[in-house]
Amino acid sequence: MKKWIQSVSRVIALVDQRPMLVLPVWIAAYVLVFWRAASRPFWYDELFSYYTSLSPSFERFIYCILHIDLHPPLQYFFIRLSVEIFGDTPFAVRLPFLLAFLVASLVAFRLVTERWGGALGLVTLGFFWSLSFSTYAVEARPYAILLAFFSLATLCWLRAAGQPYWTRMHTGLVLSLSAMVLTHCFSPTLALALMAGEAARTIVERKIDKRTWVALLAPLSLVAIYIPLVRNAQALAYPAAFHADPLMIPYFYYAIAIPLLPVIGILFLLVLWATIPSAKRTQTIPVSPKFHEMVFCVTALLSPALIICYTVWSGVPFWLRYGVGSTLPAAFLLTLVFSWASRRNTAAALAMAVLILALFVSRRAGTNNLMARFENVNPAYRTVHSQLPFVAASGLAFLELDHNESDQFTSRLFYLTDLESAIRYAHASIFEGCPVLKRTFPVRANVQAYNDFVMNHHQFLVLGTPKHPEDWLLEKLRDDGGRIELIMDGKFGYRDQKLFIVTMDKALPRAD
Repeated sequence: MKKWIQSVSRVIALVDQRPMLVLPVWIAAYVLVFWRAASRPFWYDELFSYYTSLSPSFERFIYCILHIDLHPPLQYFFIRLSVEIFGDTPFAVRLPFLLAFLVASLVAFRLVTERWGGALGLVTLGFFWSLSFSTYAVEARPYAILLAFFSLATLCWLRAAGQPYWTRMHTGLVLSLSAMVLTHCFSPTLALALMAGEAARTIVERKIDKRTWVALLAPLSLVAIYIPLVRNAQALAYPAAFHADPLMIPYFYYAIAIPLLPVIGILFLLVLWATIPSAKRTQTIPVSPKFHEMVFCVTALLSPALIICYTVWSGVPFWLRYGVGSTLPAAFLLTLVFSWASRRNTAAALAMAVLILALFVSRRAGTNNLMARFENVNPAYRTVHSQLPFVAASGLAFLELDHNESDQFTSRLFYLTDLESAIRYAHASIFEGCPVLKRTFPVRANVQAYNDFVMNHHQFLVLGTPKHPEDWLLEKLRDDGGRIELIMDGKFGYRDQKLFIVTMDKALPRAD
């Protein structure tokens, strides 16, 4: 028994000293969890990234950025490069984001491993993958790329700090921050966290590191490109249900931690255990990050709160994904809590790392929810009353249907526009730009004014969700005297799961 314990102890020590021996197991689990979800059909937002990336001309590309997708340009170059190399498939489009999220997590793993050992590095890796943001590893939107460059910028900042001359790390910091700015309009909040950390180091050391400050501040000159993007985003009207309020701040931190609640429960018990005095416990050197590193972590963790405050002021909706940068500090701080509570016990760290990995694999990082809409789909919506026009009440479903369905189906697919009705019923105008999408993206289906369509069609199908905040069509049809009958209710592979047949008793009068 004693020899067995000694052998186990040697294995644990080996993993702690040389974690690269087991890291391939963690990476294999990462690929296993995300592989299937990376090949699923695109959803509405991803189609904006996809179509913009494959714009037929540079002029069209710039127009899409400034007036349609409203994101800085870097993510589109990665998508286009991947499609050119690996082909035009959903997996190829998402591959840069899958790799970016992995790179971000491996940077966190390396930073912890270098300081406190491989076992805690594996714990950090598990925390990083298990927060709610892990699903953005398989979404063709800028968030995984933003996180990757933020992690690289953090690595470069920590290594450049205090160097007596300009180094590769200073150059890496400039390039990483520039890439962040060119990826998402909320990236300056993460740059602010790095500057807060550097300010704390300046105060402690009573010396200004001019080279590092130059590297931190120079990329912010690129923020000027946000001006037209922000102006156009603020010009849109959004449903009241999507507006942020201060209560979103505590909800955000709860929401991102949901996948780790079992592990956080264990951490809580460990903390209680650690606070109970006991002379028998072995005292070890605690993990002790430097003051400026803690200031950086806390500021980065609070960056989503700053974004929420901005969205409350501006009226722009806040989505949880805007706070993706908090993944890095959250993983670090959770690791610190565990290290303190376990008294930096290597065996406990390795056990926790395995537990988190098992939880990650068993939950499949939340990708089951992504795949749920594509499983057990009822395809009958394609053939029921196939002689009638098929109207999507939601712009989301319309663009997805247009991309995924056959030419025969899209020839009878419609989205109806009416700005007055959209504002009146949904208090939103976000889908009234569908005529612009029709002219800009390769949309095959039909976009038509509501009045023109209803005057020419006595009966038609509508795929919709009653009372959904973004949608107005079903309420408008009911108020205009339409008879609305539910004919199918089930999974169709799209957000909406109810199919109605609408009969208009009389045509609307033609507008003068």
